[in-house]
Amino acid sequence: MRIHSASRAGLCVLAAAILGAALVGPVAAAAFPEKAIEIIAPANPGGGWDLTARSTAKVLAEEKLVTQPVTVSNMPGGSGAVAISHVVTKRKGDGHLLIAASPALTFTLALKRVPYTYRDVTPIAAIATDYGAIVVRKDSPYKSLKDLLEAYRKNPADVSVAGGSAPGSQDHVKFAKVIKAAGMDPTKVKYVPHQGGGEALASLLGGHTAAASPDMSEIVGQVEAGEVRVLAVLSEKRLGGSLKDVPTAIEQGVNATYILWRGFYAAPEISKEAADFWVTTLGKMVKTEGWKKTLQANKWFEYYVGGADYARFLAQDLEAGEALLKELGFLK
Repeated sequence: MRIHSASRAGLCVLAAAILGAALVGPVAAAAFPEKAIEIIAPANPGGGWDLTARSTAKVLAEEKLVTQPVTVSNMPGGSGAVAISHVVTKRKGDGHLLIAASPALTFTLALKRVPYTYRDVTPIAAIATDYGAIVVRKDSPYKSLKDLLEAYRKNPADVSVAGGSAPGSQDHVKFAKVIKAAGMDPTKVKYVPHQGGGEALASLLGGHTAAASPDMSEIVGQVEAGEVRVLAVLSEKRLGGSLKDVPTAIEQGVNATYILWRGFYAAPEISKEAADFWVTTLGKMVKTEGWKKTLQANKWFEYYVGGADYARFLAQDLEAGEALLKELGFLK
């Protein structure tokens, strides 16, 4: 049977179209992310949010979990208030953006410093947990938590406390919980806020404040270098490893703990494809050897919850944060 040349040309075009469709299909499905990825750390360099953002960017790249470059931007202000306002008002629908979050943001929302809640963004996942700590300089006259609390009992104004978040937010709450558990008034804490844990640590080391209430991961290097003394870690048990000699507040008779999650949210109104990609990709990341090394280096602990479960978790965290702030006298 002969096929007319015009027919042959038509068949060629049809075949090319079919082949093209076959090739385009999977490429389109795997297209996201199509451009560079930005991770926002809502504080200055050196603190917990910065560490979360940069550690994640590093592992995502090294484990080849993303095909596009990842950059980290610092956007300090109001313990996450500036960042979430920026994302909600200026980055709507941007699926190539992740923003570091923790209970510091929860308290910012609970105090209504911005007109938003977690419902106004896209929750992605929590990826690790950390613990709060109470620290002083290595040459501090306070040799134990008991010493610090006795000084506070005599005159709260003598015990200035540096933190990397706004008044009434995470670092303030950590110290206030310890004071309340010791039977004293947490509203009298002389709290000195900074734009991130790095600045708070500099304040402590510079002698401008008597103590600080950082996340444990923010000060691991200074602890191992002998620059600071940890009076108490706010965990139920000692953390072990290079921190095995650091006592808990509980074992010193003060029943105060502070566990904090580390995670990410994304902009509002991003595509389902983008949201699913990030939930799945961060879920893969926390199983990698690179992430396990990160946990060990930062003294973080394994924890992952993503997607709808994370959204429910955040709603509960906000409710619990509001209750705690009322209990401590920071919220009416």
